[in-house]
Amino acid sequence: MRIDLAGGTIDLWPVYLVLGEAVTVNVAFDLPARVRVRRVGGTSVRLVHEDAGVEATRSRATDVDGVDPALALLARVVAAVAPEGGLEVSVSTTSPQGAGLGGSSALAACAVATVATAVGRPLELEAARRLAQDVETTLLRTPTGYQDYYPPLFGGCLALRGGVGGVKVERLPVDLGALARRLRVVYTGVPHHSGLTNWGVLRAFFDGEPATVAALTEIGELSARVAAAVRRGDLDAALALVVAEGAVRRRMAPGVSTPGIEALDAAVRAAGALGTKVCGAGGGGCVLVVLRDEREPAGLAEALRTGGARPIDAPLVAAGLSVAQEARA
Repeated sequence: MRIDLAGGTIDLWPVYLVLGEAVTVNVAFDLPARVRVRRVGGTSVRLVHEDAGVEATRSRATDVDGVDPALALLARVVAAVAPEGGLEVSVSTTSPQGAGLGGSSALAACAVATVATAVGRPLELEAARRLAQDVETTLLRTPTGYQDYYPPLFGGCLALRGGVGGVKVERLPVDLGALARRLRVVYTGVPHHSGLTNWGVLRAFFDGEPATVAALTEIGELSARVAAAVRRGDLDAALALVVAEGAVRRRMAPGVSTPGIEALDAAVRAAGALGTKVCGAGGGGCVLVVLRDEREPAGLAEALRTGGARPIDAPLVAAGLSVAQEARA
């Protein structure tokens, strides 16, 4: 999955084109999505979602209507990548539902790349990213940004620059262990729907709502400064800017923050943390808690559980997609 450190929302088309130089900074968070593909011959497709406990069989890969919602994204991926069928595809995920960590995008990217490899048409990572984003957009029928697909595919800490002609990817030089010791990811227990929140922000931006325009412009400026601070090795400055970006984001549009998120922010600050930032589009999901240094303050563990929230313990990772062929018995 991904933790968006700064610059989320400005990765939405065409916001990044209007803003000009738009930088989004994120890092890969090891809550993996897994996809297994088996060639079975014929034209049928069997789809299995191991976590949801649902499966479906279709006589043709392009028959994507009417499947269980848990299988809808997978069905569209298979139809786009291997319309000839003849596959059995099973998936599992480890992220909480609606966590704001890009879980569905990670699953889409993983499925696109794995299915493409299985049918003998492997894709370059950027091509897999574009196809995964397109497929997910057809399902969500709402705006999607590009940032969620990069950490699952590329891994590491990334600065992503959207502009005319595409996205430039820069791997930022950072000690992922040191960065992880300054961060805590907390699931509020309330799922969010990023598409609906993104649509509200997008509409307000292009309607010229002053608060939203000003907030997105400031987020763009802060994100560029985060990337620059990480690049020069100043983690203290970078994380202070992440918290500043989080404060701007909470006032960007109604629904980004919630009473529960505000209570969590107040609790961890009182316990000695530097501050917080909502993950993804907000409105629930996960909150990123930023520490002042690598020492965890006394009382923070309790504060992280404010309002029934729960920490998610997983490392930051330098590697992204891994595809392997299993030996047959």
